[in-house]
Amino acid sequence: MTNLDEVINTSQDVREVKRALSVKMLQNGITPGQIHSLLNVSVQYVSKWKTQYEAHGVSSLLIAYKGKESYLNFSQECSIVQWIQNQKTLTIEQLIEHIAHEYGITYKSKQSYYNLLDLGGMSFHRSEKVNPKHDTEKVLEKREEIKKKLLENAAAIESGEIVVLLQDECHLLWGDCCGRVWGKRNQTIEVPMNNARQRQTYYGAVNMLTKDIHLQACDKGNSENTIAYVRYLQETYAGKTIWLLWDNASYHRSAALRDFLAQENEDLSKDAWKIFCIPFEPNAPEQNPIEDIWLQGKNFLRKNFVSNKTFSNVKQCFVSFLTSLRFDSHKFNWYFPQMIWVWLFCSKALV
Repeated sequence: MTNLDEVINTSQDVREVKRALSVKMLQNGITPGQIHSLLNVSVQYVSKWKTQYEAHGVSSLLIAYKGKESYLNFSQECSIVQWIQNQKTLTIEQLIEHIAHEYGITYKSKQSYYNLLDLGGMSFHRSEKVNPKHDTEKVLEKREEIKKKLLENAAAIESGEIVVLLQDECHLLWGDCCGRVWGKRNQTIEVPMNNARQRQTYYGAVNMLTKDIHLQACDKGNSENTIAYVRYLQETYAGKTIWLLWDNASYHRSAALRDFLAQENEDLSKDAWKIFCIPFEPNAPEQNPIEDIWLQGKNFLRKNFVSNKTFSNVKQCFVSFLTSLRFDSHKFNWYFPQMIWVWLFCSKALV
């Protein structure tokens, strides 16, 4: 069939006739609303077949129409999909260049390339930072080492004689707090920000037993502020033995801090130290549950960035959210498994 009249007059399929009639009526000045009433079809139906006809001709109105023939044959498509599967990462530009070079074909629409990437098992997602010095085996060994030490002192931890704190620093930038919000289409959501580099450093620690969070603001992370923060923890847990689990920041290993610890633990056996520092495996910040606390705080800021008009508001919002947060994480079980609480409870019930 080569024209609309031929389809209308000779087709044995009512669907083809209705499609051709809707296009013919439009050509004769009948409005989509009138066609809707006459043929009992939707306005969207009329628009769809008008578009099909204008793009691909009368054959696109036929039931047996299979669409425009692909640029690539089946064998070529399979080869490209296999090539995609062999790539670790890929940009759309690399795929375009590969197909153009190997097969002399360039698609007009990028959707054709997206379809091939999908067939090759690729998806578009954000890259993540990975430290090449990260050693998974050593991380797991260190985790077991810490867990063993904590379990050996489970009774003292449960009684509160030993306070286990997971500590870290967070560097908050005002510019990091911009997030997404629903707004008018094609209108920029503006947040007045005189200095996006304004920053605030927080020292923080979470109590492994109670999940309490202890924050202290300072100008930066260094030995002096680290010592001041440890003193703050000593005041908070007066008379208790403090175990600090933290990373390998330079100021956690500085001469000034070592001198401070030596003075605090002077003349005491290692088992009786007032402050005991346990470092995580280097290059593995994800081992510390408090990293997830910082992330929750920053995500909260991003969701509420419109209401924070000044950096002072940002800091107040951040601290208010974290100090009211009832935080828990499966990561605590890496070092002090939930089963130990059951054991301690049963032991006390039998006494």
